[in-house]
Amino acid sequence: MKQKQNWMKQSAGLKVAGWVAWLVLGAVVLAFAEEPVVPVTAAEAAPVADESRGLCDIVQQGIALLDESGLALDEDAAQAALLEALILTADPAATFLDESELDARRQQQAERGWDTGLVLAPTDGLPKVAGVRANSPAAATNVLAGEEIVSVAGEEVPRCQDLSCVRAALAAGESAELKLAIRAADGKTREVTLKRVESPPTTLLAIEELPNRIGYMSVGKIQERAGADIAAALESWEISGVFGAILDLRGAGGAAEGEIPAIASLFSPTGKSLYTLSDRGGKVLRAPKPTSVPCSSMPLMVLVDEGTTGAAELLAAVLGGSVNGAMLIGRETAGDPLIREPRQLPTGQYALLAARQLKVADGQTYVGLKGVIPDVIISDAALNESLFEPDAPVLRKGKTMTDEEKEDKALRDRTRHDTYLRRATDILLGLKALGYGRNP
Repeated sequence: MKQKQNWMKQSAGLKVAGWVAWLVLGAVVLAFAEEPVVPVTAAEAAPVADESRGLCDIVQQGIALLDESGLALDEDAAQAALLEALILTADPAATFLDESELDARRQQQAERGWDTGLVLAPTDGLPKVAGVRANSPAAATNVLAGEEIVSVAGEEVPRCQDLSCVRAALAAGESAELKLAIRAADGKTREVTLKRVESPPTTLLAIEELPNRIGYMSVGKIQERAGADIAAALESWEISGVFGAILDLRGAGGAAEGEIPAIASLFSPTGKSLYTLSDRGGKVLRAPKPTSVPCSSMPLMVLVDEGTTGAAELLAAVLGGSVNGAMLIGRETAGDPLIREPRQLPTGQYALLAARQLKVADGQTYVGLKGVIPDVIISDAALNESLFEPDAPVLRKGKTMTDEEKEDKALRDRTRHDTYLRRATDILLGLKALGYGRNP
């Protein structure tokens, strides 16, 4: 019996030795790899190896326990699981991609795609329509806020909080036409065909002036020239006397970090950095300052949701923590304001790791554990609000609507099916009533 135990310990020890060598390789790649992977020296690898040896005892105990129990171990699967567990311990929000998924992610960041006009919200069940942009493909087919998406292109939609797969399905395919199964509030399901439009690779999906002198723009991706386009729209509204502006970053992404200062500078005090981007060791990579003197006195409402990521999420963080006169409305963002980078693993997969950290002027730091928290939260209950208003107002005999009442009704009609937009316009109208921005 004693000989058997000694043999088991030796066997476990041999396995652990091999595993530790493999684990050290993985840890070194995680600690030092860039794209492409750069070889590391023995001196660089030594500290990582020392840390890895601390895991040896628990691994050895686990292997011995399995041997004693007569349980077979798939070493390849176990090594992959061990490395994944190691990564998730340090970065709980890390995601793992294969080569094709990483390529698809890069293309999605850089290229144009299909736009439906749907704004989605996660639920415990099917994804819900939180809003429908005016003059969009979804608006043309009478898809309403509060309705659920049952299937996309004949494929059932999974019931989960993660909307990435649904958004990818809505943007996939070569044909502009896309069939959806929609479930209304009464439980009835109908099929609609959206004629999607190709979204530009940069900037604005829509720009309009809403009733009551409110400017609205919707952003697709923040790519090259996005800063100039958005700043130009804001400056034109300032000149024309628009009272307040709404910047819709829901579902927006992009990778052009250099476009952020041109937008934020319109609202930021001069002299201080807009944000600081550094590595996890604290080495400052970038700390841009305003590129111009602040010139906007308009209140700015910024709409965000779980799909706000990349450069758009960085912009939301800066507008929420580094400037004056901006308010964030919506739901917590994705948690990757351009701080995650792909690292290749020994398994051939890639891990998206929060290799950088972002700090904005108010001291808030983002390290990948959470997204940007809005000032005004749109709750699940708020998304389920149903507003009814007759097409024609009921008036007393002989009474007619004033111009102001007509403007108010037109604004309610425009925002009726979009809880986020309705909150933003309500806040702007409240500020206007209180005399915000009025010259003394």
